[in-house]
Amino acid sequence: MKIIHLSHSDILGGASRATNRVHQMLANNGIKSSIWVDIKKSDDPEIFGPESNIQKYFNSMRQHLRFPVNKLLKSNLYGMHSPSILSSRWLEKINASDADIIHLHWIQGEMLSIKEISEIKKPLVWTFHDMWPFCGCEHYAYNQRYSEGYKVNNKSKNEFSFFDINRWQWNQKVRLFKKPIQILSPSNWMTNCVKKSNLMKDWPVKTIPHPIDISKWRPLDKKISRKELNLPENSKLILFGAIGGTRDKRKGFEVLEKAFKYLKYSDDNINLIIFGGDKKDIYPKVDLKIFNFFEVNDDTMLQTIYSAADLMIVPSKLEVFGLTAQEALSCGTPVVAFDGTGLSDIVKHKETGYLAKPFSEKDFADGIIWVLENPSKNLLDKNSRKRVNDLFSYQVIYKKYQNFYNNLLSSIS
Repeated sequence: MKIIHLSHSDILGGASRATNRVHQMLANNGIKSSIWVDIKKSDDPEIFGPESNIQKYFNSMRQHLRFPVNKLLKSNLYGMHSPSILSSRWLEKINASDADIIHLHWIQGEMLSIKEISEIKKPLVWTFHDMWPFCGCEHYAYNQRYSEGYKVNNKSKNEFSFFDINRWQWNQKVRLFKKPIQILSPSNWMTNCVKKSNLMKDWPVKTIPHPIDISKWRPLDKKISRKELNLPENSKLILFGAIGGTRDKRKGFEVLEKAFKYLKYSDDNINLIIFGGDKKDIYPKVDLKIFNFFEVNDDTMLQTIYSAADLMIVPSKLEVFGLTAQEALSCGTPVVAFDGTGLSDIVKHKETGYLAKPFSEKDFADGIIWVLENPSKNLLDKNSRKRVNDLFSYQVIYKKYQNFYNNLLSSIS
């Protein structure tokens, strides 16, 4: 069996990292797997990207060409938008390949146009890493247009553009996506969103979580980890990490400023670790000391950070899965998150952390206190590791992928 994955990058961002793990899992089990990318950063010989500097330059320019289109959208909602209208070099190669299955992942950044997706002739699977496939240009929906349909009279009050680019793009998808594609969803929340969507509610969808290599993402000694990172040995350390740092409002960092007001009276010896952002980030006005590691691309470093923390907080308001939460649990660090997103599949309430009521800052703070002051904290740590081993390990998820791919090929033979 030969699988070719299409992904904008191989390791940049959560979607790329999740794709890479699927590829590694398949390859480790004897499946001929490769990834085709626009941006290659790793040295994996089975990941194929632009080979010349000219190709790299044009790929970079293609990404920037979407910005003038996005300027048509005037909104006070933060979030990425992708027109996906430019033709690429990939379609001809895809249809001429000897792949048994083409597996699409996060293919925005003008990697593939909507039209090109509709013209792929190979057996096709599409993993949804965000809501873009059934929305307009937006990657996450903050209203119900994706389920109602993008009508003239239901544009969000937060959008002020004369030209409704989200409605325009959604209509392009309606026109071109005539043949349903097999969808893979990493969480039950995303599966429910697909089933509610006006565009893809009748498309076949299967829920399979993202896998993780538990031999790599494992707990390290907490004292040693803190010493290596120059973190206080006796303080209770709360960890927050997200691509985009504190600026991505979807990640819910602004929730913490209010939530932390409930914490300072419970324990003065609490500090905050942050990774994933940069020096442009604006931090909340809290009494906690902040240890900032900014952008971290080294997995060993991330493993050490997870192991050093007492608790990982993931206050996302919209989240398809939650890779950082999965990594934290695998390193034996409990997680506090809001219930009602893909994180509900990862965190087991009061067994591997705490699922707060959406979107109560008080209950989120109560969850943090419940974990940090729990007399059975060691058991929470062990439960966290065990849950990942039982549900998300390569061994467990590979069997699901093997059955899925075999059934797909059998259905079209």
